[in-house]
Amino acid sequence: MRQQTLLNHITGIIAGFDFSVPLHLYLKNYFRQHKQLGSRDRKIISSGCYAYYRCALLMPNKSFDEQLALSFSITNETNLLSEYLFEKYGITKKESNCLSDRLGLIQQQGGITPDEAFLFLDLLSDKIDKKAFTESLFQQPLVWIRLRNGFEKSVLDELKLKEITPVKSISNALGFAPATALTTLESYTKGCFEIQDLSSQQTLSLLPGNCGQRMWDCCSGSGGKTLLLADRFPKASFLLTDLRTSSLQNAEARLNKTAFRNYKTLQADLTAELNLGEKFNVIIADVPCSGSGTWSRTPENFWNFDKKIIKDYTELQLTIAKNATKHLNNNGMFLYLTCSAFADENEVNVKRIAKQCNLNIVEQTLFHGYKHQSDTMFSCLMKLNG
Repeated sequence: MRQQTLLNHITGIIAGFDFSVPLHLYLKNYFRQHKQLGSRDRKIISSGCYAYYRCALLMPNKSFDEQLALSFSITNETNLLSEYLFEKYGITKKESNCLSDRLGLIQQQGGITPDEAFLFLDLLSDKIDKKAFTESLFQQPLVWIRLRNGFEKSVLDELKLKEITPVKSISNALGFAPATALTTLESYTKGCFEIQDLSSQQTLSLLPGNCGQRMWDCCSGSGGKTLLLADRFPKASFLLTDLRTSSLQNAEARLNKTAFRNYKTLQADLTAELNLGEKFNVIIADVPCSGSGTWSRTPENFWNFDKKIIKDYTELQLTIAKNATKHLNNNGMFLYLTCSAFADENEVNVKRIAKQCNLNIVEQTLFHGYKHQSDTMFSCLMKLNG
């Protein structure tokens, strides 16, 4: 039976996954080793694995198969395997777009509440709605794009032509259902829009319009924030640094799809002092962190998280800030970003950074992505004491 074969694959993946690599990379390698699986089977297996890691903690006393069945009911998925499991366990799928309603079904089945499953409530920022945040962990976030200035009409026209409709729209940000085919669009190939989470787009809003033209994206990753700033500050010049050369190569590829060329990249380790030979008006530091604000997107990380590592992250964040801010101009601005929901990495740590780096905190904001099916992020703008 095909359904049992699919179930066996999911069972084997969950049993063999050791959290040493992201789940999506583990699945990619697994499918490479099982080439007999077609695209439809791979999709069902992937969704089953993610549904399990997203939701199974709510049902600690159920068997694996029933946990998977109930996980499919929470994530509101209908496929060959979910229908088989629903019938096997007598589950009536709750046809509701309300996540709270679907989670209520689990409690009726003897499951626990999201805040009971989330073991780190005491670590969350006081400004977070704990119930809403913990519930959001059990729902896959939307795929968000940013429409680039001047290209809005061409993107919207192509979306209409392809009959692709956004679920949400906030300013120049559009949110789409997971797995929506966006990277095949001509407007994506031409760089007319960028795939970027909503909160990631919003974190840079703290920078004022008169902040200066020389900018350093010191933990650049694949360059999404530089791309956004280049649209906002077209006369600015940028240095992008990252520890990973692969990330810098991705950043260059993304930037080269646009007309913007006023940038340089440099592989750099911010845990050590750098001699860049110049100062910057603005330094953006999207620092390494727990990633707790993205766990709805990467649910496997929640299973393997040890809160003791937060102290390591906060020390690393302080070290990066110290080494980066040495390169600020007088009255230069330091924008500190995390994708964490934990106070120790956010509000608590920026006080320490400000004190030890001779900075004044200008403004800080927590972006409540759980309200919009996006990531939760923190942004703090600091200014060097002149």
